[in-house]
Amino acid sequence: MKNIKLFILFIYIFNVILLQGQKANAIDLSQRLHVGDQFTPPSSVKLMRGMETKINWKALEDKVVLLDLFETSCGTCIQIMPHLQELEKKHSDIFKVLVVTPQDKQTITEFFKKNQYLKEHKVNLSVIYADNYLRKLFPYKSIPQAILLYKGKVQAITSSGFVNSENIQKLYKEGEIALPLKDDFGKASLMTYGSMDNVGIKAGVVFSGYQDGVNYQSWKFEIDSVTGLYRSSTVNSSVYTALLGLISRANLLDKFYVPRLDKVIWKVKDSTIYHNFSEKPTEVWLVDNAISYERHDRIQRPDSMQVLDIMKDFERLYGVSAYMAKRVMPCLVLKPCPVVLSNQNDKSEKLTYVGSKVLAGFLDYVNRFPPVVDEVNVDTKILLEGYDTIEHLNKQLEGYGIRGEIENREIDVMIVEEVDQ
Repeated sequence: MKNIKLFILFIYIFNVILLQGQKANAIDLSQRLHVGDQFTPPSSVKLMRGMETKINWKALEDKVVLLDLFETSCGTCIQIMPHLQELEKKHSDIFKVLVVTPQDKQTITEFFKKNQYLKEHKVNLSVIYADNYLRKLFPYKSIPQAILLYKGKVQAITSSGFVNSENIQKLYKEGEIALPLKDDFGKASLMTYGSMDNVGIKAGVVFSGYQDGVNYQSWKFEIDSVTGLYRSSTVNSSVYTALLGLISRANLLDKFYVPRLDKVIWKVKDSTIYHNFSEKPTEVWLVDNAISYERHDRIQRPDSMQVLDIMKDFERLYGVSAYMAKRVMPCLVLKPCPVVLSNQNDKSEKLTYVGSKVLAGFLDYVNRFPPVVDEVNVDTKILLEGYDTIEHLNKQLEGYGIRGEIENREIDVMIVEEVDQ
């Protein structure tokens, strides 16, 4: 039985990043390989799953090899495995996938045994487990991370979204390929700190696009160690994510507000440049549409005040603004009702929601139903098993004197507006 705490839910919501992964405390970069370097394979590996009992690295030099860096807690890594298997099957004569993990055999065995998604897709990729060697050659803070090898060299260190049929065939035919670099240790360089005459930055604002070899960075406010100025920055963010972060920092959101796209009103010519509505992997979409922003001020102010000036920069310089408003729309309204005793299976697995506000926030976050409005406001612990429909949900809620109905309500929405409209 799991207790879902409201503060944990909302901390998670506002700290979601475009890439999922694992972080390391101290990472050794002394043996790190870069794109173009010669690849020396390990003398031996521990191999499981797949069709091979050992790896012939020499034979693989004539194929494009993907080292798919993986850990069992990485949701995106799991999601892309069926896609990688399909690519390997489609290009079996020129492409090989090797999943690489530092985790032990028992952990990986149990994971594949229990993961229903991978079982349904019959994923059976070769897995190098208990790896220490390859992790040192290709260190990371976040995964998934895709390493493409060909002809004994490192051809790409990139994000998994760039592993597709087109790029596999291009690399095989041409012998090299230029893909966006995934470098968890890279730093953005939006401003030049000085010039030939040693005249440094006094203050300024820069908007730029995608920064190659730099991870996504949410809003950061800090004293710059080089200039001594107060720096505000975000890197490789969608415009929507950047604006949402500013509104949150400015304390313009109700503490129970859950950001979801059906609560965004787009007053723009083309919303697809602000948020990834396409089927492209997010990392691929970001190359064309990401923004990076950096502002240097002589005066340090509270974040809430600094954010207001940054929002003015977005409006004056980038031509887009964001603000909160009220709109009436269909909602799932949690309302009091007479208690109806149910025949729920007490042995079934249930989640515990500490109060109706927590339940409303969770329902809003999973985005299965229309925006949720809580008109019950009780602190009672609510235990629910899985539900696919409002009717199934209500059968359980009625045992607590709660029922959800689709009705129009006025709720908070985020407006994204171009200033020239």
